[in-house]
Amino acid sequence: MWSDNETNTDLLDYSHLVDAVTTIVANDHLVPSTIGIFGDWGSGKSSLLQMIKIEVEKGDDVLCLSFNGWIFEGYEDAKSALMGTILDEITGKRTLAEKGKELAKKLFKRVDILKTVGFASKHALAFAIGGPAALGITAGMDAMSWLKHVADRGSEADLEKIKTFLHEAPADSAEIRRTVIEFRKDFADLLKETKIRRLVVIIDDLDRCNPDTIIATLEAIKLFLFVPQTVFLIGADERLVKYAVRRRFPELPGDYAEVGRDYLEKLVQFPVRVPPLGRAETETYINLLFANLGQLTSEQCEQARVHAMRKNSEQIHDVTFNRRIAQELFGELPHDLVEGLSLAEQLSRVLAVGLNGNPRQCKRFLNMLLMRIRMAQSRNIILQKGVLAKLMLLEYFRPEFFKTLAAMQVEENGRPALVQAAEAFLSSNDSAAPAPRDSDDNDGDLATRRRGARKPVESTRKTQPDDPRITPWLADGWMQDWLKGAPFLREIDLRPYFFFSRDILGPLGVAVQRLTPAAQEVLEKLLTESDAAQRLGVQRAKDLNEAEAAAVFEALTDKVQREEDLSDTRSSLPVLFEWVKARPELSGQLIAAFGRIPDSSVPVNVPMRLQSIGSGSEANLPMQQLFQRWKSGPNKRLAAGVDNALKRQRGAVKD
Repeated sequence: MWSDNETNTDLLDYSHLVDAVTTIVANDHLVPSTIGIFGDWGSGKSSLLQMIKIEVEKGDDVLCLSFNGWIFEGYEDAKSALMGTILDEITGKRTLAEKGKELAKKLFKRVDILKTVGFASKHALAFAIGGPAALGITAGMDAMSWLKHVADRGSEADLEKIKTFLHEAPADSAEIRRTVIEFRKDFADLLKETKIRRLVVIIDDLDRCNPDTIIATLEAIKLFLFVPQTVFLIGADERLVKYAVRRRFPELPGDYAEVGRDYLEKLVQFPVRVPPLGRAETETYINLLFANLGQLTSEQCEQARVHAMRKNSEQIHDVTFNRRIAQELFGELPHDLVEGLSLAEQLSRVLAVGLNGNPRQCKRFLNMLLMRIRMAQSRNIILQKGVLAKLMLLEYFRPEFFKTLAAMQVEENGRPALVQAAEAFLSSNDSAAPAPRDSDDNDGDLATRRRGARKPVESTRKTQPDDPRITPWLADGWMQDWLKGAPFLREIDLRPYFFFSRDILGPLGVAVQRLTPAAQEVLEKLLTESDAAQRLGVQRAKDLNEAEAAAVFEALTDKVQREEDLSDTRSSLPVLFEWVKARPELSGQLIAAFGRIPDSSVPVNVPMRLQSIGSGSEANLPMQQLFQRWKSGPNKRLAAGVDNALKRQRGAVKD
C-alpha cells in the first residue's frame, strides 16, 4: 500500500507549477507577496509545497519556514502562534548582533501581549485596520473598553499581565494602528539585521482549521508580517476559505461568492490552482504507484518516473508510463507489476471521471483494494484484483446497486442470476453492433463513449430484458458500462468479495468514512434544521465530484432508512429528494433505495415526488415498476398516491 502523507517525489508532473512559484519567489520586484496554492482536498497541494520548498531552499540567504495552523488550533491565538513561530525560527537559525537581539526582544514582548489579551478578536482587529480586512466594518466599542472586557473575563493567572498591558496600551484606535505599523517596521528591520534576502513562509492545511483560525492566520500575514523580502505560500481549498470569510463576517454586504472572492483578492496576489488529473494522467499516476510497490528497484522506479514526466507538446495528453512502456524500459516484468499495470488501465477511466482526477482519492481507493486482498490472504483466500476492483467501483459510485447485489449474492450462494441475465442481455445486444474504436473514448466520459461506440441494429437487438428486475440496472448508463466491463462476474463466486466488504454494509458505513472535507461540510448543512443552510448545501451539490455526491447520497439514505417515521417534519427524506434533484444521475439510486424500504413505511406523497424526478429520465422505467409494486401492495394510501402521480404524469403528457 501507499502512504497518504505528502511527498517531495513528483508523480503528478507538477514541475511547471513549481517553476511558476519559484520564479515569483526569486523576483525582487514581486515581493512581498502572498501566493495561494489552491486545490481540492487531496489534489496534491501539500506535496507541491514540499517540492517548492526544496527548490526555494537552493537559493542564497533564503530562510524557508513551515507552519501548520491546524496544530495550534484550540491552544492559542492563531495570530500570535504564527508570529511567535516565525520569530523563533529566525532567532534560532540566524546569529543576531546586539541591534537584532533588541529588535527580537521587542517583537517577542509584543507577541506575548497579543497572546495574553486575545488581540485576535474581531473587535480588536477592527480597531487595528478600521474594519475586518479593511472592508469597512467598525467595531462598535473603543479599544480600552474592549480590553477591560477581556480583562474581566480573564483567568486569575493572566490578570496582572492584562492590567500591565492596559496601563501601557494605546488609548484609541489610531494608536493601535500605529502599534501595528511599528511591529511591521521592527520586523522588517529584523530581517535586514539577519541578512535574510528572502523569508519564505509555507502555511499548509489552512482549510482544515475552523473559520476563526483561517481568518486570523491570513490577517496576521497582512497586518503584521507582510514586509519587504517576504513571501507567504498558503495551501488551501479556495472554497473553504471563502466559506470561512462568510462565516466569520456574516454582517458584510454581498453574497457568499462575492465576499469570499473579494477577501481573497485582497490577501492573495498570485493564485496558483492545482488542476485535476485527466484520464491519461490518472492512468500514468496509478501505474507509477504500482511501479513503486517494490517490484522494481529504486533506480528503476526513478527511471520510470523521469520517463513519465518527460513530455513534449505532442505527448501532453498521452499516457506516459504503462505496461508497454515498462516492458520497453525493463524487459520482462514481475507478475504482480503486470497485474497492477493492467488494473490501472481498467480503473483509470472511471476514477478520472468519478473522482475528478483526485490523487488522494485514487490512492485511498487502491489502498482499500489492497487492504482487502491482504485480509483475504490472511485467511488463505485469494481474491482477484480485477473482480474486487470492479465491485469496489460499484460500491463507490452506485452504492444502492452495490447493496442490492450484496443481498442477491447471499440468497443465491454467491452467483446472482440477475448478474448473469444482465451481462447476457448486454452481450447479445452488443453482438448486433460494431465494436467500439479506441478513438471513441479519448475523453474518458463513459456516457459519451457509449453513445459513440455502437450503432443499433434494430432487427436483432432486444428492447427489454427477460427478467424485469434488472431494468433499474440497465436504465442507468453508468451501470451498463460497468456490467460490460471486464472481468465478467457471471462465473465468479462473489461471497468472499462481499465478506471483506462487510464494513460498509451496515448503517452509516464507509460513505461517511470516505467523505472529503468539502462533502462533510455539505452533509453537515443538509442535516441541520435550518432551511437556509439546507438550501446552501443543495446549491453546493455542483461543486462535488461523482464519488463525493454518491457518498453524501448514501449517508442521507442510510439516515432515512433508520428513521422511524418518514412522514415526520424532521425527517431527512425531503432533503434526500432535493439532493437527487441537484444530482439527477442519482435518480436510479433513489428508486433502488425505496425498493428496500417496506411499503408500510413509505409516505403517501413519495410517488408524486418520485414522479417529478424520474419521469422523462432513464430512471422512468424502474420507477414505473416500483409504482406497480406499490399499487399491488398492502398500503392502500400509498397505492392511491401512485394513482395520483400517474394521473399527473398523463396530464403532463397531454399538455
